[in-house]
Amino acid sequence: MQLLNGRASGVSISQTSSAPGAPTKIQIRGAGSINSSNKALVVVDGLPGVDPTSISPDDIKSIEILKDASSAAIYGTRAANGVVLITTKSGKKGDMLVNFSAGYGIQSVAKKIDVLDGRQYMETLNAIRSDAGQPLIFTQRQIDSIGTGTNWQNEVFNQAAPVQNYQLSISGGGDKHDYYAGLNYYNQDGLVQHSNFKKLNFRTNFNFNAKEFLRFKLNMNFTRGIQNSILVTDGVNEGAGPINAAIQFDPTLPVGLDAAGKYYANSFIALDNPLALLNGISNETLSNNLYGTFTTEIEPVKGLVGTIRLGGALSSSMGSFYRDRSTLNGLASRGAGSKSGTDNAQWLAEFLLKYDKKWGRNHSLSLLAGTTFEEFLYQGLGASSIRFLSDVTGADLLQSGDNDQGDNVSSFKDRNRLNGIIGRINYGYKDRYLLTASFRNDGTSRFSDAQKFAFFPSGALAWRVSKEPFFNSLLPMVTDFKWRISYGELGNQGIGNYQTLQTLVAGGAAIFGNSILQGVVPARIPNRNLRWETTQEFNTGIDFSLWNNRISGSVDYYIRNTRDQLFSKPLPSVVGFTSIMINAGAVRNTGWDIQLNSVNIDKAAFSWSSSFNMSFLKNEVTSLPPSIPQIITGSTGGFISNYQIVAVGSPMQSFYGYQADGIFRSADEVALSSQPTAKPGHIRFRDQNKDGKIDATDRVILGDPFPDFTAGLNNRFVYKRFSLDLFFQLVSGIQTLDANVLESFYPTNEYRNRIARYYEDRWTPQNPDAAYPSGVNPSAYGGAFSINSFTILDASFLRFKTANLSYSVPLSSSKTFRAIQVYLAADNIVTITNYEGFDPDASNTGSEAISKVNYNSYPLNRTIRMGINLQF
Repeated sequence: MQLLNGRASGVSISQTSSAPGAPTKIQIRGAGSINSSNKALVVVDGLPGVDPTSISPDDIKSIEILKDASSAAIYGTRAANGVVLITTKSGKKGDMLVNFSAGYGIQSVAKKIDVLDGRQYMETLNAIRSDAGQPLIFTQRQIDSIGTGTNWQNEVFNQAAPVQNYQLSISGGGDKHDYYAGLNYYNQDGLVQHSNFKKLNFRTNFNFNAKEFLRFKLNMNFTRGIQNSILVTDGVNEGAGPINAAIQFDPTLPVGLDAAGKYYANSFIALDNPLALLNGISNETLSNNLYGTFTTEIEPVKGLVGTIRLGGALSSSMGSFYRDRSTLNGLASRGAGSKSGTDNAQWLAEFLLKYDKKWGRNHSLSLLAGTTFEEFLYQGLGASSIRFLSDVTGADLLQSGDNDQGDNVSSFKDRNRLNGIIGRINYGYKDRYLLTASFRNDGTSRFSDAQKFAFFPSGALAWRVSKEPFFNSLLPMVTDFKWRISYGELGNQGIGNYQTLQTLVAGGAAIFGNSILQGVVPARIPNRNLRWETTQEFNTGIDFSLWNNRISGSVDYYIRNTRDQLFSKPLPSVVGFTSIMINAGAVRNTGWDIQLNSVNIDKAAFSWSSSFNMSFLKNEVTSLPPSIPQIITGSTGGFISNYQIVAVGSPMQSFYGYQADGIFRSADEVALSSQPTAKPGHIRFRDQNKDGKIDATDRVILGDPFPDFTAGLNNRFVYKRFSLDLFFQLVSGIQTLDANVLESFYPTNEYRNRIARYYEDRWTPQNPDAAYPSGVNPSAYGGAFSINSFTILDASFLRFKTANLSYSVPLSSSKTFRAIQVYLAADNIVTITNYEGFDPDASNTGSEAISKVNYNSYPLNRTIRMGINLQF
């Protein structure tokens, strides 16, 4: 999906991580659900819910994005957040075509975090100790002998990580059939050592016209992937992973092993050596994904087509994790290993009847009716152990471990079903006036019998004004002009299974007398009145082209309201459950989507064309349950919490904390402030309610995870057989919580390393006008106050994202090749941003999360690629 990143208006596609095999976060026109899924639906060749990473980009023919509710209505229950339609390639009548492409690239870290080097680290820690009136840690002789020390990021990151991509495809067809088959191999080494991803993908598409009235289509795709990942967790200290450790570990320690054969460690720092976390932990996931559709089309009379589409997706994965004794946690547990496996199945049956009819030259009618059935089956298991006899076998021999509490095993199995009835009518008059009306009656097994089904209508009108007789005489330069308006409703049931039922879960062990017995406990408080979350969307826009399509584009304005939120309502602790699912609350997304295409120069030997898009978005919570004026949530790293707020009038998951008013420069400023216990050099917080003290009531919204404005610009230059594409991406008005910055301001331990910027201009008596606090006793202005405008950062950026230069080799005398193209390309070339971290576009909160938090984030890769495309 990175093919679309920044290239489509109204679509936010961000990298959750640059790690090999990492997922992509797709949001279309914001996010409307506070607690349920906000993920866009991906449909591949008619099969909904496909993982887009399982597709080879070379197999894709076209990508279409359905943003408004009316156009997405046909896909029903999971389309409330927009739809991405992917159509894969098919063959054509004629001789067999053979295509082969080979690409090779070198990745490097686009940006490293500038931390204190060895000498700066020692001098800074000594200076802070001196300012606090405490004994120094390092002698001057030690400082003079250290030099720059060890940059642990250089030790953890690969200087050059290769990436390879190979594709072989054949296609062709005859009078009654066509075929396409593609084989792809992808191999990417990560920027962090011991991380990589390998993927083998095979696709076949076959179409057969058995009779004039009978057609068959088969689409199949198989993907096998092997991913080796570094430890990236939401943990803290030794459990945080090598990237976190590379930023915070002691730069005065050398690389390698000490005299005892162990990695060097600082006993005061409560942090593992980054190389121990790299070399002492293995984390491998093997996945298989098979999906496809078989379609039968019957046309008994002209214009009447019956379609039967049967589809399925089978996916399985096996994860293996082991932490050996070379790590601090591994040594404490004498080895820790686990295995986990999942096996999922999705089945689709779709029955459609479509009738198309034209009357004369003016009238056209299309009717569609049908029903769909989907079933989803999930099962999995996991097992873990500690105290292994040896590290040699890793997680492949879990029974060699020893748990005091017995075997640590778990398993699950569940299922849900969807059923929908579809109806749609399209009418056109003179291709000038266009009407669409549709409905869906959708049902889900996730709700009780009384609430299972809901009705969702939609409609759209379009007027091609340019076909009116009066139009050309008024505006002769306008080739085409169409006005559109639509309204639609869609349902969302994106919550866990069995929320309306009382189920039991294993509740652990209980002691009765001298016996330990296993038992079960209720899983939740069920809500049998739970019903569909509903998205209502109004959209109006224009499509236009000028001067015979030299300039073309579209402008859209939308209002998307999501009501009856599937809302997790907090409960008092005395109830025994933390929350209950209810329908309450509403969210509104409004915005503009603008697309503009132009042919700037069109000569025989040279052409220049441009494509520009931009979007404006406002997200707002418009209502919450009467008893809940706001919800404060958020937890990261085990030491950062309550940093997000859901409140009426503000964007969802806004960052919530204290507004800083600079730094106290003197004791006189402290005496006049609302922080009488502060010291010069501490952060001065704004007393929002003017009550003479700083407390939780002074917290305000500091930002939100939704960009105010996004834009993308692609320029294509063609000179004879050369073509050059340049793409730029802009994201503005988005904020993030950066835990690395927070830990630099408020280190868990004084021996942790810090980001250099915040200590090169820290407050001292000699530097009272500094931009950043003193670092002396940071807990005095941290703790509950650590979420503030210093640690919530602007993540806006302008990126020169892609440059691609290609050359088509002349083949006038070749009898072997039909086409040869060579190319040289670069990705993530330059990023202009004030953000201090690796990548302002990243977030490690996952592909479905709304929030934007950077903690243990993987660095952005800058890639130089070259390749060749051959056609036989």
